[in-house]
Amino acid sequence: MQTQNFKEWFKNRFRSTSSFLSGFMLLCIDLIVIMLSIGTSFFIINLINRSFINFRSFVMYWVYLPAFIVVFYMAKLYPGIMLSPADEIRRLAISSTCCFVGIAISIAVETDNRITISMAMLLAVPISIFALPLGRQLSRGFFSKFRFWGVPAVVYVKDLADRMVIDRLVNHPELGYRPAIILCSNKPKDTDYYLDIPLMNPNKEITQVIKNLNIKAAIIIETSAVFTEEDEDLYTQIMQMYRYTIYIPFNKYIRSMSSSVRDFNGILGFSTTHNLTKLSELFLKRFIDFVLLLIAALPTLLITLFVTIAIKVTSPGPIFYGHKRIGKNGKTINVWKFRSMVTNSQEVLEKILAEDPARKEEWEKDRKFKDDPRVTKIGKFLRNSSLDELPQLWNILKGDMSFIGPRPVTEDELEKYGQHVDFILSVRPGLSGMWQISGRSDTGYEERVMLDTFYIQNWSIWLDIWIIVKTIWVVLKGKGAY
Repeated sequence: MQTQNFKEWFKNRFRSTSSFLSGFMLLCIDLIVIMLSIGTSFFIINLINRSFINFRSFVMYWVYLPAFIVVFYMAKLYPGIMLSPADEIRRLAISSTCCFVGIAISIAVETDNRITISMAMLLAVPISIFALPLGRQLSRGFFSKFRFWGVPAVVYVKDLADRMVIDRLVNHPELGYRPAIILCSNKPKDTDYYLDIPLMNPNKEITQVIKNLNIKAAIIIETSAVFTEEDEDLYTQIMQMYRYTIYIPFNKYIRSMSSSVRDFNGILGFSTTHNLTKLSELFLKRFIDFVLLLIAALPTLLITLFVTIAIKVTSPGPIFYGHKRIGKNGKTINVWKFRSMVTNSQEVLEKILAEDPARKEEWEKDRKFKDDPRVTKIGKFLRNSSLDELPQLWNILKGDMSFIGPRPVTEDELEKYGQHVDFILSVRPGLSGMWQISGRSDTGYEERVMLDTFYIQNWSIWLDIWIIVKTIWVVLKGKGAY
């Protein structure tokens, strides 16, 4: 693409360079979710005893919405498309809690007979903590289909050796950063586009066009071809030219969102904490596991009843299947699942590996088949819906697993983790985790290791809540499950 044609291409693809409309749409979703949270809390109390509260009266409390807008704005939740998920949930949780508690106190002080209203406002707190990020997740997926969503970004890269970041941005427009142009110092000859995105060498002419278009965001990707001193002028130009700049380093295994600055008498350093080695954090994580187990108890019993009948009717053999996996600190654990395969699955596997070279190669790469002939008809449904993993709630109750963590692996898979194996085995494996919400079986081992190490390095209660919310979304879509 010629420089003079980029301006026309850009205007046909992007409606605006501002994030205002995206932020406004998120604000509208937040207000709807807040009212639904209040309505849900009123409904629960009304369900306990109709004389306690009038369910329909919850609509009267829309007058408090401006207070939420002010507090959320002060917490920098708008435009909000550029926040990290864990940080966004932390801000949403703290802000909504402050608002609901403040409203509850003001109503309780107002008159003695409004205690039930105050209780409803307090009950809305845990509901909103999960509902607000879920509402944002769903709305991002919907709004990302429209031109107004997100902000256009200029991507700077030395070469195209590492395309992972660009691919991720293109395949996940809900993230909010939409590549508008790739400025590549070592641009391949006769290649003007990558994934339909203009690919050009950085020069004064295209820089002036970008300035005229008022593009505000830039992403600098460091690849294996490390930036040299010759790029210092480019760095300076980028930092002065854009309102928002993001730098993505090449060392993909050292990635922490929780780093803080330390000053050693004028020498700056960055500090990170492995939170999952602290007793207080482990206690909190275990407490949340028990709370979620209590919430899931009744629906789990009902689902187990129906699944048991379905397995017995469609396939002879046991209901449950225990698979040997490696747990925390290398301990061998029995991970339970609903049986989704034929009873002689091992014999079938050996025959497949002996007779089908293509399937053997697929198995040696990922230890999975995308279309596994050993899976029963009901088993295929259980896997696509992830219901086959429901019995692992027993593993969580026993303490072998947690709701969120790296997925438990077999002994044969340990070699895939290389030098990171001890680090990943330092925590309890999880029913869900970063791998589950990032493609599941479509994700290779290299990326899986990156996701697991990222989770351990950055663990917080807010990150766990985000993963729970994303897990619901991924399970409903059924993507990557086989």
